[in-house]
Amino acid sequence: MVNLINSLFQDEAALRLANASIQTPEYRPINVFVNFYSEPEYKFKVERANFFPQPTVDGGVIRFKIKDAGEYPPVSSNKSFFSMVNSAFNGKRKMLRKSLQHLYSSADIEAALTNIGLPPTARPSELMMDDFVRLHNYLGNV
Repeated sequence: MVNLINSLFQDEAALRLANASIQTPEYRPINVFVNFYSEPEYKFKVERANFFPQPTVDGGVIRFKIKDAGEYPPVSSNKSFFSMVNSAFNGKRKMLRKSLQHLYSSADIEAALTNIGLPPTARPSELMMDDFVRLHNYLGNV
């Protein structure tokens, strides 16, 4: 099985993909997805002068250390987990109780957030992947 993947991206995208942290505009559902299945590491910048024809942007290399299936966060369904994460980020600036209310009731969302130690006013950009996992698992039992 392949456990390491090196990929070349536009440098700006590579930095966002590998280094985005919570509470930043760069933090998106793709960051949760990437961290679910792998451990990304920004390796180095590739200057645009190294390409022919020369592009208008630099490149960046990311190494993805692919996790074994047993290392994936424990969720009841990957499909429903990523659906919840995508729904949460569709209203990135909205509170989770609003952006997820088409999936769960506001009361259930607030109870879940409180139960897992997060404020009921939490926004998706404030949650780490483990927080999303705990939220999903709690809401899956409601």
